[in-house]
Amino acid sequence: MFTIKRARAAITLAASVLTIAALQAPQPVSARSAHECSEELMHGKTYTVSKATVKAPPEKVWQILTDYDNASRVFPQMKKCKLMQDHGHTKIVKHVISPSGLPGSYEYTVEVKETAPTAMEWHRVSGAFKQVDGYWKLEPLDGGRTTLVTYASHVDGGMFIPQALIRRQCKIDMPGVLSTLKAQSESQTNVQIAGRPQHHNQ
Repeated sequence: MFTIKRARAAITLAASVLTIAALQAPQPVSARSAHECSEELMHGKTYTVSKATVKAPPEKVWQILTDYDNASRVFPQMKKCKLMQDHGHTKIVKHVISPSGLPGSYEYTVEVKETAPTAMEWHRVSGAFKQVDGYWKLEPLDGGRTTLVTYASHVDGGMFIPQALIRRQCKIDMPGVLSTLKAQSESQTNVQIAGRPQHHNQ
């Protein structure tokens, strides 16, 4: 009989094999470029942190980050993003993501707390993973014409997804997210913000 204990052992073994394969795989060139990642311990959790300087004001970067329903059009690994509840500075947002090194897609819901236009933080309330925490911080530079963007993420996959694999994927995927945000923010073309065309400053 295939017991629950044996099933868990099989899942653990499969996860271990996946971790070893992922850790031995060569890192994509794009992941090694531009925005390096570091790790910081905050509130007892290890966050992966990446930073980028964006040649656009914080307000413009903020508009892109808070256009939740259109996030999947901007960020390739965000397969779906939907604003479920809007309570002013606090929002409930559903995400469906497809990380580059993990099989399948993952759906979870987070509570987002906004401090416009300089910061937002989020925490998992339901769905995939055991914990999903993170924040964006936007610091104005050069008289507000440029923004130092900090992106931090902590994900705990629970017993089924090894932490080493998740942390490796964060270090691979997060620089790509920042590169996409930088390119979109610095673009001189129109983008769709909250259902309305937003004209960028020339």
